Amino acid sequence: MFSFISQLATTHSVHAFKCFPVLLGALRLATRLMFWHGAKSLNSRMSEEAVPAKKRRGNGPDELPDLREFIETNVSEIKRMVNNQEKKILDKMEKLETQINAENEKSLDKKFEFNETFCDILTMKEGDYRDGKPNEHFGQDWSIVIKRQNDYLGVYLKINEDENFEKWSADTFHSLEISVDQEYCEIMRMKGNFQGGNIFGTREFCTWQEMQERWLVDGKLSVKAEVHIKKMAGIIKPKLIDFDASAKFSDYVLEAGGQKFHVLKQLLAMRSPYFEALFYGKFTESTKDATELKNVDPTDFQNFLEVLHGEYKAIDDFTLEGIMLLNDVYDARTVGERCQEFLMEKSQLSLVKKLKLISKYKNEELKEKLISEIKTLEEYKSIVADGLEDFSLDVTKALLRKSLTLQ
Repeated sequence: MFSFISQLATTHSVHAFKCFPVLLGALRLATRLMFWHGAKSLNSRMSEEAVPAKKRRGNGPDELPDLREFIETNVSEIKRMVNNQEKKILDKMEKLETQINAENEKSLDKKFEFNETFCDILTMKEGDYRDGKPNEHFGQDWSIVIKRQNDYLGVYLKINEDENFEKWSADTFHSLEISVDQEYCEIMRMKGNFQGGNIFGTREFCTWQEMQERWLVDGKLSVKAEVHIKKMAGIIKPKLIDFDASAKFSDYVLEAGGQKFHVLKQLLAMRSPYFEALFYGKFTESTKDATELKNVDPTDFQNFLEVLHGEYKAIDDFTLEGIMLLNDVYDARTVGERCQEFLMEKSQLSLVKKLKLISKYKNEELKEKLISEIKTLEEYKSIVADGLEDFSLDVTKALLRKSLTLQ
């Protein structure tokens, strides 16, 4: 049963996931039956052999029977192994289901995740801390920090400061997770307000001893951060277009994050199929003169509208990902082309970050262009080590083909 479901979980068939709830139920039932059958067999063996309650070794102390001791010490371990096997298969299936659903259901939520592996943990002394490598998301560098303090392991999410840090803020929901071989883990979830402070987490994630016994593998500790930015305010820059002042030339009001944008319906509809359907389709919004855009960052929407109206200077390394996030839903060809042009010709982002962006916001032409820029095997290894978990299947396949040319 496990073998069949595991094979199915590793296929990328959409049809397989149409029966996902049924498979999930079958998997759980199979797991419970396996454990029940194992426990019943052990109890049966114990009864058949008529094991006495105690036995003596000469004049020594009482000793438990070998079989009874075996059962008592190993049933919990058997259950843990079965549960781990179930969790691994479920994780595979849920991850693949998420990937398939993501292709059909796009979101405007600002979410991301990244991993960090810390080495030589046992050399850390009281008060020592380790800062992970920076990961750029939505215009800021994020990293994971660990610290040894009062014989506890502290784990934190950090925004790396720069000259503009004091002008930037974000409210987040985030989780920090430590795990071993992705089989079992411990997670802590929290809120963060990154304003006037650049680090949020807990100084008592677990005891230092527990970390050594449960979570350390070959002196290495694996930590994962999942971040959902609920609200974000960036560097205040002059507006290239004032969508408040254009009220007398507009015929519709779009509201995002409490801000009103006066727009011309026909112009937006000509350049975006999303707004064409919104304004001239069968939605109730087409009969109104105003509507609210849910879960849309007003700063990102200002930048998006500026690019849509021909102000391409609105695109820079700080604003790029927010604009691409919106255009993934609004699908304005002009905006997509300008973002691609900026990435190829002007952006100072690393090649790894660019590949992560096109993994999230698919662009076949840009994918081939970026991968062609990898010239050496050392550069290839560095890119794969730094970003493989965030690359899409298409980008991963293209990188594999590229590796064959670098041998």
